[in-house]
Amino acid sequence: MKKLCLLLLCGAFAVAGFAQQKPSPEALQWYKQARWRQGWTVKPYQEMDVETFYQQYQKNAAMYDSIFQWLLTINPIKMEPAKDVMTWSHATAHCQDLALRTPENTQWEQHHKHIDLQWVVRGSERMAVTRDTSALVAKNAYSEKKDVQNFRFKDAPTSDQYILLDSDPKQFYLFFPSDIHECCGIARKPETVRKIVVKIEYFE
Repeated sequence: MKKLCLLLLCGAFAVAGFAQQKPSPEALQWYKQARWRQGWTVKPYQEMDVETFYQQYQKNAAMYDSIFQWLLTINPIKMEPAKDVMTWSHATAHCQDLALRTPENTQWEQHHKHIDLQWVVRGSERMAVTRDTSALVAKNAYSEKKDVQNFRFKDAPTSDQYILLDSDPKQFYLFFPSDIHECCGIARKPETVRKIVVKIEYFE
């Protein structure tokens, strides 16, 4: 329990040794040109896995373009949670209102078949991301039906094993299967946040 509290109660970003794949020149150029955003001004978080995103985009560019066009046109504050749903051939989007949780009630999770696109449009949610699988131990078996497996740190995590992210409406987050993440944590205060979550199929 103390291990998780250490993570979510820490106020600083921990990025020094966070494992980040260096993108190829082609991927970096594509990313910086930002045509993939389709005019959407919300920016990805700094530590996003650019190389994996580039590779996934190439496998279904039309779908990704359609997703970002949809994000550009919606007014998420006026949407109805659980009712406003958008679907594509390999993706589904939902609007959610979520009550933030105390550290002992959040969990590290990993998805094998899907990518999470998360955009918190109202309030601020604390998230955490790690790619250091050697420091983790599984809490349960992978659920094929739910596409999720939960983890915990073997020991108290050090600052080079994870990053903390306090969400901002001007930023979105893409979590790939290599991004073991923890969401719904309290950032500034206990509150109910509104977020758009797009579940996108991960292509091998």
